[in-house]
Amino acid sequence: MSALVYERDFREQAARRLAWGFGLLAAASGVWLWVAAQLLLPFAGPSDQDCESRVFYDAGDAREPETYAEAEGGSCEAERDLAGLLALTLLSLPVAVVGTVLYTSSSTATRLSAHAAEPARPEDSSRNRPRP
Repeated sequence: MSALVYERDFREQAARRLAWGFGLLAAASGVWLWVAAQLLLPFAGPSDQDCESRVFYDAGDAREPETYAEAEGGSCEAERDLAGLLALTLLSLPVAVVGTVLYTSSSTATRLSAHAAEPARPEDSSRNRPRP
Protein backbone atom coordinates (compact mmCIF):
# COMPACT_ATOMS: atom_id res chain seq x y z
CA MET A 1 0.00 0.00 0.00
CA SER A 2 1.50 3.30 -1.04
CA ALA A 3 1.85 6.24 1.29
CA LEU A 4 -0.70 8.31 -0.61
CA VAL A 5 -3.37 5.60 -0.36
CA TYR A 6 -2.65 5.20 3.35
CA GLU A 7 -2.83 8.96 3.86
CA ARG A 8 -6.14 9.20 1.98
CA ASP A 9 -7.67 6.35 4.00
CA PHE A 10 -6.43 7.91 7.22
CA ARG A 11 -8.02 11.27 6.38
CA GLU A 12 -11.31 9.65 5.32
CA GLN A 13 -11.47 7.74 8.60
CA ALA A 14 -10.72 10.93 10.53
CA ALA A 15 -13.47 12.75 8.63
CA ARG A 16 -15.97 9.99 9.51
CA ARG A 17 -14.98 10.15 13.19
CA LEU A 18 -15.28 13.93 13.10
CA ALA A 19 -18.81 13.66 11.70
CA TRP A 20 -19.80 11.08 14.34
CA GLY A 21 -18.36 13.26 17.09
CA PHE A 22 -20.22 16.31 15.83
CA GLY A 23 -23.46 14.33 15.58
CA LEU A 24 -23.16 12.98 19.12
CA LEU A 25 -22.38 16.45 20.47
CA ALA A 26 -25.37 17.87 18.61
CA ALA A 27 -27.63 15.15 20.05
CA ALA A 28 -26.43 15.81 23.60
CA SER A 29 -26.84 19.56 23.11
CA GLY A 30 -30.38 19.02 21.85
CA VAL A 31 -31.23 17.02 24.97
CA TRP A 32 -29.74 19.71 27.21
CA LEU A 33 -31.67 22.47 25.44
CA TRP A 34 -34.90 20.50 25.78
CA VAL A 35 -34.30 19.90 29.51
CA ALA A 36 -33.48 23.59 29.99
CA ALA A 37 -36.72 24.57 28.26
CA GLN A 38 -38.64 22.16 30.48
CA LEU A 39 -37.11 23.72 33.60
CA LEU A 40 -37.12 27.41 32.65
CA LEU A 41 -40.32 28.03 30.67
CA PRO A 42 -43.85 28.27 32.08
CA PHE A 43 -46.32 25.75 30.69
CA ALA A 44 -49.99 24.85 30.55
CA GLY A 45 -50.76 22.08 32.98
CA PRO A 46 -53.69 19.72 33.04
CA SER A 47 -57.06 21.25 32.17
CA ASP A 48 -55.35 24.41 30.82
CA GLN A 49 -54.04 25.44 34.23
CA ASP A 50 -51.19 27.96 33.94
CA CYS A 51 -48.09 26.64 35.71
CA GLU A 52 -44.92 28.60 36.40
CA SER A 53 -41.53 27.15 35.53
CA ARG A 54 -39.81 24.72 37.87
CA VAL A 55 -36.99 27.21 38.47
CA PHE A 56 -38.72 30.60 38.48
CA TYR A 57 -41.82 30.40 40.66
CA ASP A 58 -43.08 32.62 43.47
CA ALA A 59 -41.86 30.92 46.64
CA GLY A 60 -43.84 33.21 48.92
CA ASP A 61 -42.40 34.63 52.14
CA ALA A 62 -38.61 34.56 52.49
CA ARG A 63 -38.86 33.27 56.06
CA GLU A 64 -40.94 30.24 55.09
CA PRO A 65 -40.44 29.55 51.39
CA GLU A 66 -42.90 27.23 49.70
CA THR A 67 -41.91 24.25 47.64
CA TYR A 68 -42.94 24.07 44.00
CA ALA A 69 -45.76 21.65 44.87
CA GLU A 70 -47.09 24.02 47.52
CA ALA A 71 -46.84 27.11 45.32
CA GLU A 72 -48.21 25.67 42.06
CA GLY A 73 -50.12 22.60 43.12
CA GLY A 74 -49.54 18.90 42.79
CA SER A 75 -50.85 18.67 39.23
CA CYS A 76 -48.20 21.10 37.95
CA GLU A 77 -45.51 19.21 39.82
CA ALA A 78 -46.62 15.90 38.35
CA GLU A 79 -46.65 17.37 34.84
CA ARG A 80 -42.94 18.28 34.97
CA ASP A 81 -41.31 15.64 37.14
CA LEU A 82 -37.67 16.34 37.97
CA ALA A 83 -36.66 12.67 38.10
CA GLY A 84 -37.22 12.13 34.38
CA LEU A 85 -35.39 15.32 33.45
CA LEU A 86 -32.46 14.39 35.67
CA ALA A 87 -32.30 10.87 34.23
CA LEU A 88 -32.32 12.22 30.69
CA THR A 89 -29.53 14.66 31.53
CA LEU A 90 -27.43 11.94 33.13
CA LEU A 91 -27.94 9.61 30.16
CA SER A 92 -26.79 12.33 27.77
CA LEU A 93 -23.46 12.85 29.57
CA PRO A 94 -21.71 9.74 28.18
CA VAL A 95 -22.96 10.65 24.71
CA ALA A 96 -21.41 14.10 25.08
CA VAL A 97 -18.12 12.68 26.39
CA VAL A 98 -17.82 10.18 23.51
CA GLY A 99 -18.71 12.92 21.01
CA THR A 100 -16.08 15.23 22.48
CA VAL A 101 -13.41 12.53 22.37
CA LEU A 102 -14.24 11.58 18.77
CA TYR A 103 -14.34 15.17 17.58
CA THR A 104 -11.15 16.20 19.34
CA SER A 105 -9.11 13.14 18.38
CA SER A 106 -10.12 13.26 14.73
CA SER A 107 -9.52 16.98 14.32
CA THR A 108 -6.13 16.63 16.02
CA ALA A 109 -5.22 13.66 13.81
CA THR A 110 -6.17 15.60 10.69
CA ARG A 111 -4.09 18.60 11.69
CA LEU A 112 -1.08 16.48 12.65
CA SER A 113 -1.33 14.60 9.37
CA ALA A 114 -1.33 17.86 7.44
CA HIS A 115 1.60 19.08 9.52
CA ALA A 116 3.58 15.89 8.86
CA ALA A 117 2.89 16.12 5.12
CA GLU A 118 4.13 19.71 4.91
CA PRO A 119 7.86 18.89 4.50
CA ALA A 120 7.06 16.44 1.70
CA ARG A 121 5.55 19.15 -0.49
CA PRO A 122 7.76 20.61 -3.19
CA GLU A 123 9.73 23.65 -2.20
CA ASP A 124 8.84 25.40 -5.45
CA SER A 125 5.75 26.88 -3.81
CA SER A 126 7.92 28.76 -1.30
CA ARG A 127 10.22 30.09 -4.07
CA ASN A 128 7.35 31.35 -6.20
CA ARG A 129 5.74 33.43 -3.49
CA PRO A 130 5.88 37.16 -4.05
CA ARG A 131 8.08 38.96 -1.56
CA PRO A 132 6.62 41.89 0.36
